[in-house]
Order: sequence, then structure tokens, then C-alpha cells
Amino acid sequence: MWDAYAKDPSSVMDWQNAYMNFMFDLEDASHDGGIDVTEFTLVCSSYGLEKTECEEAFAKMSQGQSEVTREQFAALWKEYFAAEDVNAPGNYIFGKTSF
Repeated sequence: MWDAYAKDPSSVMDWQNAYMNFMFDLEDASHDGGIDVTEFTLVCSSYGLEKTECEEAFAKMSQGQSEVTREQFAALWKEYFAAEDVNAPGNYIFGKTSF
């Protein structure tokens, strides 16, 4: 299932889309349509990550922008599962900077 998705991210299953939307809604605490560094850090640090690592991950994920929209997050989500480049911005969607 994940292998097929990694090989063809356009073959997303309904539950994978629902999970991505759930994560976006969780992180967009203000419900303004974008995730900012404060919202991202709050959620990701609740997983036990250091605040500074979360902030660094957000900077890499957002490519220096102040927020990530749902559309951008969807592209990053696909990249997380499909990219072969370890430095791809999508690899930071869960707040971790080292793997």
C-alpha cells in the first residue's frame, strides 16, 4: 500500500487524504487556512521534539515562508512519502530534522 503510493503519489487512497487533512487541521489551530511556525512547533513539540528542532523543520518545510497553506501541505505530504532526496522540504512535515 505505501510502496504503491511512494511509486505513484497520484494514487492516493481516501484514508491517506483524510489523514493528511486531519494533520493540517490539527496544526492550523487558528483555522485561518495556514500553518505558521508557532502552530507547527506547538503540535510537533507535543511529540517530544525540542522546540528549536521544530522551528528549524518549519523553516525547511516552508522554504522560508511565514506559513504553509493546505495546498502546499498536500504537496509536502506527497513529497514526504515519495521523495528520494533526504533534503526535500516534505521530509520535515512532522518536525524532525535528523533521520
